[in-house]
Amino acid sequence: MYPAPAEVPEVTDAPGYRRYRYREFGEENTAEFDDAHLAWSGSFESTTSTAHGEYQDRLRAIHLRKQGWSKTDIAKDIGRSERFVARWWQLEPLAVPRPPGVHQYLAHTMAGQKQVDRTEMWRGVEVVRGFFKDTKGLYNEVISGFANWKQSASETKDFRTASYFLRYDHEGKMKMMTMKSASYQRFVVPRLDTLVQKIHEKVGVQDPDHGAGMYWFSDGDASVGSHRHVFWSARVALGAERIMMVDKTPILMQEGDLIIIGPQRHGVPSMPEISEGSLRISVPFKPNRDKSSLNRHQAPSPRTADAQQDGRRDDDDDDHHHQHHDEDEGELKQWWEGDEDQVGGGADVASSVQVLMDMGFDADASRSALQLCGDVEQAIEALTNSGLADMLTNMSAADGRNDGGCDESDVDVALARKLQMEELQQESPEQLQQQFEEYEKLLEIDDAEKAWDGYGDLMHNSFRRANLNLDMLGAQTLYSLGAAAQTEKAFFELLSLHSIRVVYDFRPTDYRDEVRCQQPHFEIRVLKSNCRQRGIHYRHVAVGRETAWGTLKHLQSDEVQHIMVELVWRAKHHARTAFLGQEEDWRADGRLAIAEELVKHGHVVQHVRSEGSLERHMVGMEMPDFLLQEEARLRKVHAQRKAGELHRPEKSAVNRSLESVARSLATEKIQVDVSAELRDAENQTDLVRAQKRMVRLQVTENKKEAGLGKKELVAVPAHIAREAASVREQAEAKKMDKLKSKAAGSTGSAGNSALQEPGSSASSSSQARVQTEASVAASTTEGHAPSHTDMQPVRRTRWGQAIESTESRETDDVEVATAAQIPDAQPISGSSRKSRWDRRTAT
Repeated sequence: MYPAPAEVPEVTDAPGYRRYRYREFGEENTAEFDDAHLAWSGSFESTTSTAHGEYQDRLRAIHLRKQGWSKTDIAKDIGRSERFVARWWQLEPLAVPRPPGVHQYLAHTMAGQKQVDRTEMWRGVEVVRGFFKDTKGLYNEVISGFANWKQSASETKDFRTASYFLRYDHEGKMKMMTMKSASYQRFVVPRLDTLVQKIHEKVGVQDPDHGAGMYWFSDGDASVGSHRHVFWSARVALGAERIMMVDKTPILMQEGDLIIIGPQRHGVPSMPEISEGSLRISVPFKPNRDKSSLNRHQAPSPRTADAQQDGRRDDDDDDHHHQHHDEDEGELKQWWEGDEDQVGGGADVASSVQVLMDMGFDADASRSALQLCGDVEQAIEALTNSGLADMLTNMSAADGRNDGGCDESDVDVALARKLQMEELQQESPEQLQQQFEEYEKLLEIDDAEKAWDGYGDLMHNSFRRANLNLDMLGAQTLYSLGAAAQTEKAFFELLSLHSIRVVYDFRPTDYRDEVRCQQPHFEIRVLKSNCRQRGIHYRHVAVGRETAWGTLKHLQSDEVQHIMVELVWRAKHHARTAFLGQEEDWRADGRLAIAEELVKHGHVVQHVRSEGSLERHMVGMEMPDFLLQEEARLRKVHAQRKAGELHRPEKSAVNRSLESVARSLATEKIQVDVSAELRDAENQTDLVRAQKRMVRLQVTENKKEAGLGKKELVAVPAHIAREAASVREQAEAKKMDKLKSKAAGSTGSAGNSALQEPGSSASSSSQARVQTEASVAASTTEGHAPSHTDMQPVRRTRWGQAIESTESRETDDVEVATAAQIPDAQPISGSSRKSRWDRRTAT
């Protein structure tokens, strides 16, 4: 096993000793490294969790059984019992269940519309200290030699498909990574070429054009969060030493060190003590799928096969594909740069036509273009012009109508078309270049539009962000619905009536990241499950949430602009698409602003009424006041909440009517499966949001008396319970501090007031109440709840005067004496507590 970071020694300034602070998952940690750590090279096992280790051992047992190993040898190799081996080793990899916490894309993937296992993906971790020696000044050479460093968008992976979702801040602005990256190019820095070639030799990559990735951390604040890949990678460090996290193990990487990892979770955390920059030269590669050898990491275990394996880039089929692809590229290059430009004479017309067909042009149109132009390049330019391409197609169709011959009219038409082609060929090179650029732009838009597989975010790719927007997808028809208080049956009947198969839920969330629902079947998780059962694609994006300052402000952000492009893309390429709002009337809902934005870009929005009829949205609708003033209102509320001036109404924890208690006890509790909520998260962002929500629900339910809660939490993981307990302790401590400071302030003000106005009773009453609240809070913190005798309720009249119970007056001599000294004070009698009707009757 890899040696853990050394414990803190008595002398922290020993030679070779390192102690660094780093920040991961929002928490600051400290790691210590000694000479043994910096000198150690070798292989070790690394798994993110116990579940990952168990799943890996299951697959390893199956693999070794196929290799002819006995049950005893397998058990010894994987460090498990023979009973464990006997349970799994006869299964196929796809039949092995994934333990909770192991993402689906780590077990299998979809390729060619069939399920493919990823058994060969697993491997151990190998560290080679001082792998590359000639590193002096290499970091600066690489940084200055490559000018195309770019800052990519921050992303998170889909737990099922490994597709990507973009990250946005609370206002909807796209987050960018602090790390920069660049593509490796040969012959720019010779020493870098030598390093990349040495890495290729180490992992068995034979293709010299395989390349590498370069990742630049300009200082200690630049970092990359923990993530994982479905391929293997070899990484060499240059520049300042930085910590690399592999699962939960910090490894200090110095200049020239090499690390080879598989699907382990890894990242480079921020380190405040580091001010210099560092580089990572990374070579991704795939494991070899040769079934005859154990030393090629099929279902690798570092106990039997660590990192001394051949890692060819692709299997035989992929090599065959690349070989033919290279031959095609060579053939195209020969035609673009060949010696013979004219077709005819010694040129092979058939091969010329084949070249054009390989580029995607029609065979007949290609043949006609070659006959008219006589040159491959000019034929390509003619075929890339949409008008000329149609004309060439018509020419080929006309030529094929009469096989036996042609009349004079056909000859005249062909001659006229040839003259037209010659005229077009006389255009200036600038005009042809402009036409070619326009065609390239159209091709890029078409490629960007069709390249998405429907998983993750459409706009996570920078190429699509640059080429797709609401104006480039053509006019599409979208539908709009409101959730309101509809029944589940009525809602899905509306979707079925209009053949809607895609629903984007745009209902906003409050500051707690909760969606307000009038019906339980419109809660996000329930609605998503119901849509999945009916074969309806569902996705929720909170448009107009409180943290983004409302609908109109959020509408201009990157997040909403991206999701609206995706919405229109779904309507164009998948099926009828609708977006869901909160209110039944779209004029009183944020859907109004969304529909107005879509209509301005040429799309059609049909609002679906509750009875099923449609109402078309007309452009130019005036925004209502509740949308125009929403940003100012939310900013004011946020400022009040931040300053502690906004208090939520709280129900009495002491006095409850019997009807209220009986109603709460009789109401059926809503069960919330906490584990299912966490498993349902699609990516890391959703998982963090779900964890915060479950902690908040756990804290809320623990505050309520037994049986009076509205929700019942089941299958609560231990880490959620611990986090809820920690939050509850912090809240109680904060409340105690606040009450103590309030009591101290009230005591001081009461003393000054008593010296100036001896007859004042309000200050003493307020002081008594504060002291009572503080004692009750202290008793609650110590572990017992206040009883009815511990705290007497203070009743107030409609004019705000405090009326205290008899028991309180008898025990409070100070208040009685003070009241007797006030000349205008009237004794509290029964008549003073009569209702208005009683007083009116007495009069």
